[in-house]
Amino acid sequence: MQKSYGILFLIGTIALGACNKVLNIQPTSSFTTNAVWSSPALVQVFVNEIYAEAVFGFKDGGFGWGSQTDELYSNFGWCHENTYVQGQATPDNQGSSFPLNYSSTLNFWPTLYSTIQKCNTYFQNIGTLDTVGNAPQITSMTGQVHFLRALCYFELLKRFGGVPLITKVYTINDTKFTETRASWDSTAAFILADINAALPGLQATPPQGQEGTATTGAALALKSRLLLYAASPYFNTANDMSRWQAAADAALAVINMNQYSLYGTSTTYGKIFTDFFNPEVIFARVYGNVFEDRYNTVYRDLSPNGYNGYSAYNVLEQMVEAFQMNDGSAFSWSNPSEAANPYANRDPRFYADILFNGASFQGRPAQFWLGGLDSKLSSLSPWNASKTGYTMLKMVDSTYNFNVQPYSAAQWIVFRLSEIYLNYAEAEAELGQTATALTYLNKIRERAGMPDIASGGGNDLIQKIRQERRIELCFEGHRFFDLRRWGIADQGNGNALGIIITPTNSQNTTFSYQVDTVQTRVWLPGFYYYPIPRSEIQANPNLTQNPGYN
Repeated sequence: MQKSYGILFLIGTIALGACNKVLNIQPTSSFTTNAVWSSPALVQVFVNEIYAEAVFGFKDGGFGWGSQTDELYSNFGWCHENTYVQGQATPDNQGSSFPLNYSSTLNFWPTLYSTIQKCNTYFQNIGTLDTVGNAPQITSMTGQVHFLRALCYFELLKRFGGVPLITKVYTINDTKFTETRASWDSTAAFILADINAALPGLQATPPQGQEGTATTGAALALKSRLLLYAASPYFNTANDMSRWQAAADAALAVINMNQYSLYGTSTTYGKIFTDFFNPEVIFARVYGNVFEDRYNTVYRDLSPNGYNGYSAYNVLEQMVEAFQMNDGSAFSWSNPSEAANPYANRDPRFYADILFNGASFQGRPAQFWLGGLDSKLSSLSPWNASKTGYTMLKMVDSTYNFNVQPYSAAQWIVFRLSEIYLNYAEAEAELGQTATALTYLNKIRERAGMPDIASGGGNDLIQKIRQERRIELCFEGHRFFDLRRWGIADQGNGNALGIIITPTNSQNTTFSYQVDTVQTRVWLPGFYYYPIPRSEIQANPNLTQNPGYN
């Protein structure tokens, strides 16, 4: 029997379903508790199940969060990211209407705590496994579970702020819960301790055929991200420089491993996401081309209606305009030549990340112009058309025929070296180390085929690094949380803009462009955090709700 109390997801017997395909461990159906903890192989399957829950993928990872910022619009009107940006989020409508895999904003609190319960179950029981002949595997698995618990708590911290720090295993008989929320700093310290506990058991490189296994680099990358958040203005109101130094040191620790390198060039940039476990990837989850619990139909979901896709997440005009011209200048509709041909001569990453009108895709140019095959006036499933005149191309293998096989062999990158370079550049800029910050900022730009930032320091350099982060990491789940840690979340929550493209000749080869509002959005101060589900507040009298939610 399995009974759930939300935050305290209780396990009576351990049901183990399909395992994490990344690890290439065969699935096992159901075992008794004693059987699991007497078999190294079954314990490994149990650990794989923690990976499956803790390592988020596509819909429950980045895209939904991007659609709550100036990156994307969610074309799935029933997804709760739309209730959020329209000011309708409450503790009652963010937790149970749809499975987790339908929306990034659903069920995170109970799902993450259920995964933490599994981690704690591991720690409680692993001591019963015979160490004779198994000690190296036990050490390795224990390191992985410390990392995975740290990852779960970090995901909670990002979304809710400080949370109850649960380390015990709850049983079916536990019905009263009185845990209080730890502070943001205390939660971060707990996560850091778990990361440090993980490191002795992790390997620098994953075993052959198990590339999705957590490694030293993955733990250090999580540490880098955590400490960058801790140093950022919203959480570091006193601007304690020691926090920025800790963030810089953590990023440099990953760099100094000399194990990862920027992958590809300006002309092959898109392969970062479609060439699995390439040298830039520090930690990732890969989906097979069969059904998985995370609804791995990403190529179909992101592609336009004219290709039988769903146009699930539409790129906003704000995001399009954020990409510079290829000479490093800003795009402007006020420039006549740029306004006449707005998609020419842009940052090379623009062409790898965004599908726009006229761009080649699966054998023909995309037709987002009014009446085109991919437009709202198309004869092909117009209800699935992009509302903004753009769709995502980043992470999409444009050669993959999802009409034959809808389930995509796709890679969700959790950590990559490019992020670490940007983390390091930001921390060094905040510390006044301009030369070092410029060096690592320009490594990113050089790979992208963009001109170097030649000079500048202080706030000007910090803003340039933030701009580079917006472009380099777009759609990867960073923007929502970056805006919050910088304390400027309201600046990324303006009305969602798109483009109306109208043909100006009978051949449909020249066009006029009109920026259009596709969604009116509302900003409320409480939006820095998500509401804790009301059911959790009602179950625990000591659990306080985030400000701004009744």
